[in-house]
Amino acid sequence: DVSAFPFGDGGREGLFCMSRISPEKGTHHAVAIAKKTGIPLKIAGSYDPANPYFDEQIKPHLDENIVYVGELGFEAKVDLLKRSRALLFPIEWDEPFGMVLLESMACGTPVIAMKRGAAPEVIRDGVTGFLCNDVDEMTKRVEDVKALDPAKIRAHVAENFSLEKMVAAYESAYFDAIAKFDPPRIP
Repeated sequence: DVSAFPFGDGGREGLFCMSRISPEKGTHHAVAIAKKTGIPLKIAGSYDPANPYFDEQIKPHLDENIVYVGELGFEAKVDLLKRSRALLFPIEWDEPFGMVLLESMACGTPVIAMKRGAAPEVIRDGVTGFLCNDVDEMTKRVEDVKALDPAKIRAHVAENFSLEKMVAAYESAYFDAIAKFDPPRIP
């Protein structure tokens, strides 16, 4: 529901990374990007305290510039999304969708993502964000997001991923499947 996400058309503060904090989500890459660019980073999400990843790869880098904000409710999440310069999506696996991409873009905030999984199907490279092959490329694209139009970013989500659009697409797919169904004949 695009209308549930407030549009942030300016005042872009820093970088944001929101996901389950784990190696395959690439949170350590977001930290590296923030360090290389000197741009503040807020990290949100849950982590498994039994897994040493957070304590070993993320926590030692936390300071006044790289801040872990914990798990966020809806209001806090959209507030950070609409105020961020970009959402970082440095995944190391083929993410099947990534709802956070749409949430970010619905707020007018571009996404800088690894070119993996569904990211190329969701992000319009150079319009709603950037698709990258590695962390160095992601780092270089941080400055480029300033040239992207927040209104076009939000419009992309409204035109392609709104609740109405998705329901219509599912209905169409189901009707097509039903029309092609050829039930087995029982002798």
